[in-house]
Amino acid sequence: MDNELDETLLYQLKDDLTELFNSSIDYQDVDVKTGYEDFTEIKYPCVIIYELENSPDDRYYDMQEHVNNVAYQFTVMSEGIYGEDAVKRVMLIMDYITKYMRGRRYSSLKKINSTGVLPHPNDTNIKIGYMRYEGCINIDTNTIYRRN
Repeated sequence: MDNELDETLLYQLKDDLTELFNSSIDYQDVDVKTGYEDFTEIKYPCVIIYELENSPDDRYYDMQEHVNNVAYQFTVMSEGIYGEDAVKRVMLIMDYITKYMRGRRYSSLKKINSTGVLPHPNDTNIKIGYMRYEGCINIDTNTIYRRN
């Protein structure tokens, strides 16, 4: 990864998840977007990654470490007949992402809160799941730390 990790981790997550899903027989149909992309047409199932936080952490500015706090939300959506298979599909996709995030590359990003699946407010056949991850990035070394 380049020296702008704190600014590009969102896009790195998108690229890595896109590659992960494309290389899987069961998840090739999953579309991955960032929260900054156009949503005029949403293809289901999809994962939308939102950057919730990317801010300097003054606790570490002792001229030794320059750290940014980061937080991301993964919004997983799927559509199904009567919503039943959509819930299962959302849960399977969230489990797949969770297993990937526990791998070596992103294991220092800590999953926070529990995951949940809710109906879409405008269409009960669409189900939405939410997961959040947070951590710290040393912007000098591109090292990801867990928050305390």
